[in-house]
Amino acid sequence: MPETDSRSSNSLPSTAQIEGVITILTFLIKIGRYLPWIVLAFAGVSMTISVLSFTLWNSITGGIVNLILAIAGFIFFAQLIRRRKIHRYNYLHSKNRTYRDIKAAEGRKVGAKPT
Repeated sequence: MPETDSRSSNSLPSTAQIEGVITILTFLIKIGRYLPWIVLAFAGVSMTISVLSFTLWNSITGGIVNLILAIAGFIFFAQLIRRRKIHRYNYLHSKNRTYRDIKAAEGRKVGAKPT
């Protein structure tokens, strides 16, 4: 009696699946890194379309919708940039504080006089 394989014939080996997951995660990390600039580009395009809608195409509805989208995009861009700066400061601050705490703890352990 031939042995039956528990895997289906079209399934990928586990290493190929892991490589696929790694590729997808790498792609998502790159998108996350450039997300503020992608948002800014879409907001700029929306602003351009809104200006063209008001001036050349005489479409008030399209202009208003694109203007609202552009303003929302610029606000979202500002929030992303502000959040990125806040996180940089928090990481830097916690790293310095931890280093000082470690040095102070080492000084207390040894009983050495601070210089």
